[in-house]
This record gives sequence, structure tokens and C-alpha cells, in this order.
Amino acid sequence: MHNRPVRSIVIIQTLLIFVLPVALLYFKILSVSWRIFLLVLCSLIIYGIIRHEHWTHEEMGLRHDNILKSLPYYAVFTALGVAALFFVGHKVNLPDNDTTGFLVRSFSLFIPISFFQEFAFRSFLIPRLRLIFADNMSVILVDALLFALIHVIYPNIGLGILLTLVSGIFFAWLYIKYPNLLMVSISHSILNIVAILLGFFNLH
Repeated sequence: MHNRPVRSIVIIQTLLIFVLPVALLYFKILSVSWRIFLLVLCSLIIYGIIRHEHWTHEEMGLRHDNILKSLPYYAVFTALGVAALFFVGHKVNLPDNDTTGFLVRSFSLFIPISFFQEFAFRSFLIPRLRLIFADNMSVILVDALLFALIHVIYPNIGLGILLTLVSGIFFAWLYIKYPNLLMVSISHSILNIVAILLGFFNLH
């Protein structure tokens, strides 16, 4: 990474990319229908920062050297996550999902969003947070908190925040231990498909 920014710039970037858009949606300054526009805008900002700082593929988590080593960890986490979603879904009253609607939403929206979220929150944000915090624990917690924050626009806020906070902690820990964008994105996509199928995180 060249053109390494100063700490104050990183903090401002983090607030603008990961906090401001959520606040605009949560406080209904912008309607939920703006979420795709905001997603694209944040993507362009992140892309611009990466281009400006000349990130390498390895720094972005685009690597293949640790796939086999990381596979058992990501597989176990994904399996436990799926089991936890089924357990929680059985305990709480969730809305039913139309099968056709589920398939359309999952493959046209939630899978691409899963990959973007992992790129934004793990590949991009974790290296940024390391410029602010000296220890991995702070990086993991802040990353997970910001990840959970974006889910406040969904119903069942309390349940959604709790689930995404816990999963965010494990995603961040796994990514720091085995930084691989493909593996973490596949895991996230599987969990998102199951969550949507069970009725979690439906938009109003």
C-alpha cells in the first residue's frame, strides 16, 4: 500500500463510508429505496481510495495461497452459523417467505451484496482500522460493530444486531487469521441465503 493516509483521514473516511449512509437511512432522511444508490456510491469511494493508494491484490484479500489452510475454519464457522440460524429461527416468530421471491432476491441481490459487504468490511475496513488501532481485538470489535450497524434498517433490529454482531466478530477474526476474500464471501453468502429463507432481515 502506497500513499498511506494519516489517522485522522482514515477516521473521516470510515465515518463517511460506514456510518453516514446508515444514519441517512435509519433516520429516514433518505428512504430505504436509496440503499442501492448508497451502496454503489460507497463502492466507488472505496475503489477510488484503493486505486489512489495502489493496493496490491494480496492486500485486498485476493489470494489463493491460503485457501486449503483456511477452508476447515470457514467451513466449520459456516456450518455452526447455519445451525444457529435454524435454532434462532425456530425459537422466534419470523415472517414466511415466498419461495420464488426468495430465489429472486437471493441470487439477484443478497449474494452480490454479501460479496460487497465482505470486500468493504473485511478486505477494506480491517486494514483501515489497523491504521487507527494497535491491537487486533479493537479492530475486530469495531469492524463487527460497524457491520452490525448496517442492519438497523431491517425489522427485528434487536435480533438482527445481535446476530450480525456475533457473526461480524467471527468474520473479522477469521479474516485476520486467514485473509481470503473468496472464502469469507462464500461463507457470508451461504449464511445470507439461509437467513433470508428463514425470514430474517426482510425489508419493510
